[in-house]
Amino acid sequence: MAEKNELRAELLLGRKVRSIHGHVVGRIEEMRAEREHDYWVVTEFHVGPTALIERLAVRHFGITLPGRAHGYRVRWNQLDLCNPRHPRLTCHLEELERLSGPRRNRHRRAA
Repeated sequence: MAEKNELRAELLLGRKVRSIHGHVVGRIEEMRAEREHDYWVVTEFHVGPTALIERLAVRHFGITLPGRAHGYRVRWNQLDLCNPRHPRLTCHLEELERLSGPRRNRHRRAA
């Protein structure tokens, strides 16, 4: 039996994510997880068309989306999954990190 805080990852892929104002931000295209003891814990979700390009690994072939294509890194605590069929942001869109390339190491020390 699944615990209250467990969800099936495959049921989240492709779900539309809505902003706190109800606008569609994009679909969940990828999840990043880290191992904690005996479990894998999702640390972030990648949302939007750019996340799809990343998921399919076609960015390496020079395939990009023209115009205003976007993608976001959504930390685990920025996404309300109380209703997994209708995920919703818990923050404003401006607070999300945009997907544009390799993740920056925010904890890097200055030399």
